[in-house]
Amino acid sequence: MVDGCLMVGFCCTTMQKEPIRPVVDALVDRFEAKEDYRMIVYHCFEDLYFDTPSNRGASSIFNMINLDMLDIMILMQSNEMQQPLFNKMADRCRKHNVPVISIDVPYGETFNISFGYGDAFGQIVEHVITEHGCKRIKHVAGQRNNDFSKTRIDSCREIMAKHGLVLEDNDIMYGEFWETPTYAVMDEFFASGEPLPDAFVCANDAMAMAVCHKLGEKGYKVPKDVVVTGFDGIEIEKYHNPRLTTAKRDINALADALLDMIAEIAADPTLKPYNRELCYTPVFSESCGCKARDSFIVSQFLSEYVRNYDYIRVYEETMNEMGNTISANATLDNAREMLRKYSFAATHVCVTDDYYRYFTEEHDKEELVFDFEDSYPEKMHLLVDCSEDCSDEGTSFPTSQILPNLMDHFDGKHTLYVIPLHSQEKVIGYYTMCHLGLDLCKNQMYTYTMMTNQCLETVRTHEYMSFLNKKLEFMFTHDHLTKIYNRYGFYKNFREDFAELASENKDVFIVSIDLNDMKTINDTYGHHAGDDALRITANALTGAAEKGDSEIICSRFGGDEFVVAKICTGDAKDQAERYRRNFDTVLAALNAASGNPYTVAVSIGIYCASLNAVDTVDELIELADRLMYNDKARHKRRPKNLK
Repeated sequence: MVDGCLMVGFCCTTMQKEPIRPVVDALVDRFEAKEDYRMIVYHCFEDLYFDTPSNRGASSIFNMINLDMLDIMILMQSNEMQQPLFNKMADRCRKHNVPVISIDVPYGETFNISFGYGDAFGQIVEHVITEHGCKRIKHVAGQRNNDFSKTRIDSCREIMAKHGLVLEDNDIMYGEFWETPTYAVMDEFFASGEPLPDAFVCANDAMAMAVCHKLGEKGYKVPKDVVVTGFDGIEIEKYHNPRLTTAKRDINALADALLDMIAEIAADPTLKPYNRELCYTPVFSESCGCKARDSFIVSQFLSEYVRNYDYIRVYEETMNEMGNTISANATLDNAREMLRKYSFAATHVCVTDDYYRYFTEEHDKEELVFDFEDSYPEKMHLLVDCSEDCSDEGTSFPTSQILPNLMDHFDGKHTLYVIPLHSQEKVIGYYTMCHLGLDLCKNQMYTYTMMTNQCLETVRTHEYMSFLNKKLEFMFTHDHLTKIYNRYGFYKNFREDFAELASENKDVFIVSIDLNDMKTINDTYGHHAGDDALRITANALTGAAEKGDSEIICSRFGGDEFVVAKICTGDAKDQAERYRRNFDTVLAALNAASGNPYTVAVSIGIYCASLNAVDTVDELIELADRLMYNDKARHKRRPKNLK
């Protein structure tokens, strides 16, 4: 327990769809009425059906769960491909002594609530045979070798056999539980030339609606020409024409059973896992010919559909506005401002510390681009706090806490959603939202999540491209060996300074430097020694600048030739002399500290002029070169500079 509250975790995917959404909604309603219960829903919108980078990034949310915080865990998968993931979660829970309640699919020794499929499905088959005289039946099944699918096949065969009918193997059409494969098997059926059966008995509503669609394409009417039945009673079925004969789960009964089981486990920690089975209820409707639709109800459904559609469209436009605003100014500060503006109340956007440091610290960004991959680090950063006082925004905290001061952020509610933010498999963070009593699951949270993912990745990509552009510019303008400007960088910076200050009454000094005895150093000690001599010279040139003097442009023109320039405020000659003295001092210190068997010495020429009298910088460099060559001539008459 946390602060005297029983903490229940709920792991699921595709909360925007059935069968997950109505279960979560019903359970949330009950939790909101339980003062001493809190539920944390860990969820991703991807179905995790295939092993893709995006699905790996989405499933990372289940790796960050702090089981030490939870008293009970509820697991509900939406397809069979998720079973290894949920098996792993159940194993983790057992190791942390957290009881597990599974829905439909048990994971070893777990409490389980399931629905009996066979009886209700058999009642539908019985109905179409006895009430509607169907004898030739095609069964549109789910996946091969799937337990749910085989249960329906066995039930269909059993009821048909009771009436002296046979379901042959070639009467079974595998629609994989969804529309696209069902369209394909219906096309194959029509292409075969086989006569229309009396009924298509489908393993779920999605396939039944796909069968009706294909029959309509061929000009057949349901149920006039052929009976079609479904199963599961999904919500969208109420907008279908004709309404399907199907079977529905009592979601309220499921939610009540979950709450009862939670209470039993909390009251008796030694309680042994058990299974509780609930029943489907058959609903006989238009697609088998049992019930005509009331025109008033049809009008209600259409009005509801249009209202929902319009609401979703407006919200998508709002999210597009957020995305466009962030893209136009792809900075982290603007993203924070826009996310705060467009988020729901009681929303918190958390990013990994790596992601946050990517924008706020100086480092080689190439090292951090792929650090936050597939899992969550130990530390998170609260980027956006939409609670009333926003007091925790900007703070770092342990990932295990979900949020700083977690219980305060339930904001008077009893359910908190935790949704991953990622770009493909790269973890960006997650956001949390407390239950607001709105139909957020199907109308808003999915759109908000996708747009927030996109925006945060856009901001990171923009930052990375800016870094690469700066890096490329540095490569084009700087000398690789000495890290000071190259010839191109020198001219670029001098021209920019000249264009900015040419109208002002300023002076300029140019320094031309050439290393002495460079060939001797290379020949005697090797080219690595020559490279070190060049680096020492460059360090002396930059080190000679006075503190805060950012106007000095130091460059390596090529080989052992260096040029320095400064447009001066004040007396250029005085500043040039100070620079020369500083250079000599710094160079001597670097030579003394180098431990090299040679001394780096240079020939130097400095020329000063009024900026207004300068036609081209090349003229100034040439004049400084002449002075440098005079100095070199004097050097050649002196002994060599080797130790």
